[in-house]
Amino acid sequence: MAEPVAAPGRGVSPMRIAEINDIASVATEIGAGLRARGHTVDYFYPRLVGAKLPPNIKPVTGPIRALDWLDLIRRIRAGRYDLVHIHYAYLGNIGALGGFPYILHCHGTDLRGGTPVTRPLIANAVRAARHVFYSTPDLAAWVLPLRPDAEFLPNPIDTSLFAPRTPASAHRAAWVACALTKVKGAERILRACRLLAERVPDLRIDAFGGGEYTEAFRALPNVTLYARHPRARLPQIIDEHGIVIGQARLGSAGMAELEAMACGRPVVTWFNERGGYSEPPPFFSAVDGDDIARIVERLANDPAVRDRAGAAGRAWVERHHGLGRIVDRVEAVAQAIIRGEPVPAAPAA
Repeated sequence: MAEPVAAPGRGVSPMRIAEINDIASVATEIGAGLRARGHTVDYFYPRLVGAKLPPNIKPVTGPIRALDWLDLIRRIRAGRYDLVHIHYAYLGNIGALGGFPYILHCHGTDLRGGTPVTRPLIANAVRAARHVFYSTPDLAAWVLPLRPDAEFLPNPIDTSLFAPRTPASAHRAAWVACALTKVKGAERILRACRLLAERVPDLRIDAFGGGEYTEAFRALPNVTLYARHPRARLPQIIDEHGIVIGQARLGSAGMAELEAMACGRPVVTWFNERGGYSEPPPFFSAVDGDDIARIVERLANDPAVRDRAGAAGRAWVERHHGLGRIVDRVEAVAQAIIRGEPVPAAPAA
């Protein structure tokens, strides 16, 4: 259940909004917040045919995707929506082809993972949007050259769902919250786990399997891998651990790290985008495996530090990633676009 969201301010008219695609539940969270304010929000999910194919093979799925996009355009037009909110950069071409006003919301791989085939599509989608949001500060380097007016909008966190049920001091085990892939810095986390097996052999480390480093993690004596669980189980899984290890390469915080902080857990991750926020997040920032191991060992041996860091992290998430704050901004931007007015200046993140 989403946290309560304040009612719209004076002068805000009911809107009909189509949310296309969903990344890390951002569309459903924002949509729930907008619905709570009396707006009509419907969700549309493109058929991402061939999404897991190698980049050089994906183009063969183009005709199938084109038919799917045409069907989406038809259904969106039939719904007579005031505005479309599209998640994932190249999907913005659905809005461009359909000729309806849209907000484009960029999330990460949709910009970083561009290929010679998709980059022109991405650029077209970004430039044709009425407004562009990006979800982590590091994406500024990718999107601002195309849209200098693009705006960092922190991902909304449902702090009623992701909330501490027990204090961090009640648990000592560590949870690896990111995928076991190179892009997430899994080789650095793997080194940390090897070091911790020697230094703190009784410390249990858990993770979801999946990614090219899965078998290497499985071979470690202090790591237990689990099959992925439904998202609704994540708060309980986080709560059963006293320490959370996040990504170790990208330098920015994703939903996994933020949700762990909302659960009152200290989060060890590589974060170097402090200028993206008006107030730096209280992560334990680690640049390599040795750093991760040193910080995790300290946290494992000091329950009081786990509690203090967990409380500080949750308070920070509430201030900067609370659902109400994010819905305020989406609502204000959408209203301005629909009325044909300039988008109001963004508040500090």
